[in-house]
Amino acid sequence: TVRIANTSKPAECDGADFSQSACGFVIEFVDIITKAKMNSIETNAQGWPSSEMYSLVNNNIYNCLPEDLKNVVIDTDVVSSHGSTNPNNFKSTDKLYLLATKEVWGKEGTSNQINDDTSDANTRQLDYYKSIGVTPNNYSGAIKKYDGTEGDWWLRSAFSRNGRSFYRVTYFGEWRYSDAFDAIGVAPAFRIG
Repeated sequence: TVRIANTSKPAECDGADFSQSACGFVIEFVDIITKAKMNSIETNAQGWPSSEMYSLVNNNIYNCLPEDLKNVVIDTDVVSSHGSTNPNNFKSTDKLYLLATKEVWGKEGTSNQINDDTSDANTRQLDYYKSIGVTPNNYSGAIKKYDGTEGDWWLRSAFSRNGRSFYRVTYFGEWRYSDAFDAIGVAPAFRIG
């Protein structure tokens, strides 16, 4: 099951180096569709675009979509954060992608800010999560299920203070980070046009 996660495209979407992952018509899986490791070893080096998860999402999962849906999925320019072993954010062109921390929880007006995602200035909160008031202090709207039970799900955001972790959404909707080799839920998003 999928849902419309975004329909708006404000002026900030036209900025240089701004991720298109929360701009325009974005669809996301409502729940977790599988579980997998971000990488089979404990690393976030080279971030989302070089992760094993990237290949799983953009090849295996994308290729399972019906042909009529694949025909309308558009390429998305994605900016993702870096860990401690890299100085710069990463850019990739994706069919499917995982969300970033800001795309789920936003950033403004909260005492529980996520300060170690280096890409938060390069994206925005998705309309869906904003409309239901999801913040780092009010997070139950970020809960997803796997086989009927709440489960953790991966984000594409590397944790900048170490060289091994990525952020995740916990089974109760709060933010945390985990080592890349942990098997956690996968719930991609994509744009159509």
